[in-house]
Parts: sequence; C-alpha cells; structure tokens
Amino acid sequence: MSLEIDTIFRSRANSRSVLFSALRVCVAEFRNYLRRRETNRALSRLNESELKDIGLQRTELGYSELHDDRFKLGPRRG
Repeated sequence: MSLEIDTIFRSRANSRSVLFSALRVCVAEFRNYLRRRETNRALSRLNESELKDIGLQRTELGYSELHDDRFKLGPRRG
C-alpha cells in the first residue's frame, strides 16, 4: 500500500473511532438520565414517613439526606 492510501485509511479509522467514542458517551449519559428519572419517580411515590425510613427528605430541589454527617467519624474516645 502506498503511503497516501495508508494515511487516508488511518485518518478515516481515527474519525470513526472518535465518532463511536462520542456515541458511546452519549448512550451512557442517556442511560444515566433514564436511571435517575426512574429513581426519582420511585421516590416520588413514597410518603414522608417512608422517605424518613430510608434517610431522605423531600425538598424543593429534589431529595436530600436527613443526616449527611452520619458516616463521618466522630472524636476518638479513650
């Protein structure tokens, strides 16, 4: 194969690679969006007591943890 043809094929292969990589990212982000939407719908069906049981509260912006410091280590004793 000549150098010109080899260069053209590599250029096209790289273009396709970039295109498929971008497409993969778009598909992954769309799946994440669908997963978040499904989670939000499931949470919206819960009442305040059920949300409290799992450590969440309903806010104007969505949901937040009731005790976001529950996993932080406290002062050491002893």
